Amino acid sequence: MIYNQFQSNPMQNRFSGSRGWLAFIIGLAFMTLALVALPFLLLFGAITFIALSLFGRIFLKRQLARFKKQQAGQAFQKNQTDNVYQEGVFRDNTAQSTVAGRTFEHNPNE
Repeated sequence: MIYNQFQSNPMQNRFSGSRGWLAFIIGLAFMTLALVALPFLLLFGAITFIALSLFGRIFLKRQLARFKKQQAGQAFQKNQTDNVYQEGVFRDNTAQSTVAGRTFEHNPNE
């Protein structure tokens, strides 16, 4: 009896008949779809990478230009307020802390 158990292959009962053919067809379909779809996935990934690279380059260029313009505006405004303080226009009123919407720290020497 034990001898008969080892004579038959247990895998033969699991994948035989219609169940075996179905597993074979599903595996073959999966491999075919993977091989057919893989080039398209790679192409899609390459196109997406190029598009994001170009968009990022253009976006960062605009942001850098906006940042430089903002920095130049702040430097110009700072030079203007420094010139106003050097001319002595605000010396008679030292309690004034805001000029054109900007807040300045109190200078104890004035």
